[in-house]
Amino acid sequence: MSPRNAQFGREDIIDAAFELVRKNGWNGFSVTAVAKVINSSTMPIYSQFANVRELEDAVCLKAMELLKERMLIERTGDRWIDQGISYVRFAEEERFLFRCLWDGRNIELCKKMGQELNEFIAGTLVDYPLFTGLNELELKMIRLTRMMFAQKLAYWLNTNSNYLKEKGIPDTDDYIRRTSKAIYDGFRLQFRAKE
Repeated sequence: MSPRNAQFGREDIIDAAFELVRKNGWNGFSVTAVAKVINSSTMPIYSQFANVRELEDAVCLKAMELLKERMLIERTGDRWIDQGISYVRFAEEERFLFRCLWDGRNIELCKKMGQELNEFIAGTLVDYPLFTGLNELELKMIRLTRMMFAQKLAYWLNTNSNYLKEKGIPDTDDYIRRTSKAIYDGFRLQFRAKE
């Protein structure tokens, strides 16, 4: 590797690509565009990454790390509610990063990141009081249902930030809180009826 190439490490290149995608989506991303950001030729990029897909995947993984950080933000004092709100807010605030996570550009990576996010969330809810005493199936049903709700809401708000307001729902956070509670209460009522 020449001295010029050595100036740019793998993380520098990922950071530059990440910021391009964050601002402009994949439309603003190319090896040439990344090289321009780091004020270099494309050679250092190709010396650090086997191909463009590898750099794209690195951007997605960095976006996932940012999402996980955001999922830990305390908003209401209720971890599970906070995670739903944080997920939806990420979709609104980081429109292009949210899209790059789930756009299917690399199906295997999408699956892996989805599983990783699910495991991460489960790990933060191990001692969540409302889930104490639920069996594995009950817990799965509640979490999966809320996850499907949050994913679809995030998608809608990612593409149209006024979606809920147009439907007459003024407060997104309150809507997520109430819907999460309704999902939990509804399943708990059914579970108790079976006991």
